[in-house]
Amino acid sequence: MIDRSTVSLGRAALLAGLFAAAFLYWDSAVFHPLRILVTLFHELGHGLAGVLTGGSIEVITVDRMGGGLCYVSGGWRWVVLPAGYIGSMVTGCAILLLACRTRWDRWVAMALGALLVAACLAYVRSWPGFLYGTGAGLALFASGRRLSEDFNDLLLCFIGSTNCLYAVLDVRNLMRLGRGYNDAAMFSREILPLPPIVWAFLWGVLSVMALLATLVVALRRPLRSAGD
Repeated sequence: MIDRSTVSLGRAALLAGLFAAAFLYWDSAVFHPLRILVTLFHELGHGLAGVLTGGSIEVITVDRMGGGLCYVSGGWRWVVLPAGYIGSMVTGCAILLLACRTRWDRWVAMALGALLVAACLAYVRSWPGFLYGTGAGLALFASGRRLSEDFNDLLLCFIGSTNCLYAVLDVRNLMRLGRGYNDAAMFSREILPLPPIVWAFLWGVLSVMALLATLVVALRRPLRSAGD
């Protein structure tokens, strides 16, 4: 049972609304810029995994429909291939935790914007991905610099929640598509020949577990001081 006295009901309602909006209208034009943004996070997850395991990022492309590719030279393929989906979830969870448990929202928005612009300048070589990525990065930086803490808190919650939801929905798509050209099919061919749907299901379970654990922490009420 969840102790309601320890849960921020306002924050829970906000996140539930954001999740519902993203789930219902994810394919709409309103969410198209966010789909491009979370695709960039997905591809950067592949690239970061490659760099951390001794490889290097060659180039990242994102098309105007939201599809993306990350070309990694070297690295551990068994780490790189699932890192897009797991990386999207980890990024979303980290953003949610920072938004919900700190008052650093403006600084987080500026840092996230600067990192996104730097990554696009260094690696993204498709015009849709470059324009959307740098535009989103500059907008995030400007938001952190000029707008209120509360606005940036809402913005970060929105970005974090859509990243989390994207990871879960995209793993669901992998389970439906099966042996197409996707991360699960490549992992099955190159690493361990279980059916792609098995890998998609396992990654989906990990993503949901990470999201639930994050929400347990993110939705806690702030501790009262001794004088309250």
